[in-house]
This record gives sequence, C-alpha cells and structure tokens, in this order.
Amino acid sequence: MKKIEQTTVLSEEVFISEASWVNDEPYVTAEEIEKILGWQLKPEGLCKKETCVPVGEKVRFTDDGLLSLEDTAGLVGQPILSLPEISMVAVGQPHELRSAALKNRIAPDFVLPDISKVDRALSDWSGKKRLLVAFSSW
Repeated sequence: MKKIEQTTVLSEEVFISEASWVNDEPYVTAEEIEKILGWQLKPEGLCKKETCVPVGEKVRFTDDGLLSLEDTAGLVGQPILSLPEISMVAVGQPHELRSAALKNRIAPDFVLPDISKVDRALSDWSGKKRLLVAFSSW
C-alpha cells in the first residue's frame, strides 16, 4: 500500500520531504535524494564529485520514478532508520566517517545539556580524559 506523507528526515540537517511510503519504506524523488544524502542521480549512477556508484538493480524504484531511500542510503554506505508510524527517517554518517572515528578513536563533537541543564560540548574538554554516561528513563 502506498501513502504520500510529509516526512521528517534527520540527516546533516533536518528536512521535511514528501515521501511515498510503500510497505513501510520511504520512497523519494532524485532531487530529494540529492538534498538528503548529497548524491546526484545521473545516467552513470549515484554521483558525488568525481565518484559514481552504479545503481543497477540495487535500488528499487516505484512506477512513477521514486527511489527507495533505504536502498539508496545503503548503496552509498549510510545507515538508515525508518519510522513509518511517525513519518520520520534518520540517516547516519557515511561509512568512511564512522570507520575513521573508530580507527582514530576521535569522537565527533556534539552538544548536550548537563545535569544542570547547561549546554556542554564534547570539545569543552579537549585534551582531557572524559567519561560520557548516557541513560534513559525508558
């Protein structure tokens, strides 16, 4: 079953996209793929700068030309989590960045509130050892 909904996409930025949800998977236009993932669909495949990845049968398309966002993200090495019940998609960092972070043991900078609700950046403690404790009530 296909339904078109405004979908929130969390990537490098937050995007609101019109997505067709087919069997609980988001399908979007090639223009939306470029906006969300930074890869452009060309005759030779998905391209970013000088790099092109052949699409072949690795990406599913709808009859009206929409691309599976899950297939496309997977093809370019970005993990994705789709939440059809709330029309939301989260797209992870590319494989190269995740691998480099593990290899170099350098965490990306981020900002979170501390227990006193003061925003703290990981870089605030640059050059110092730190322990990050994360928990949730659920």
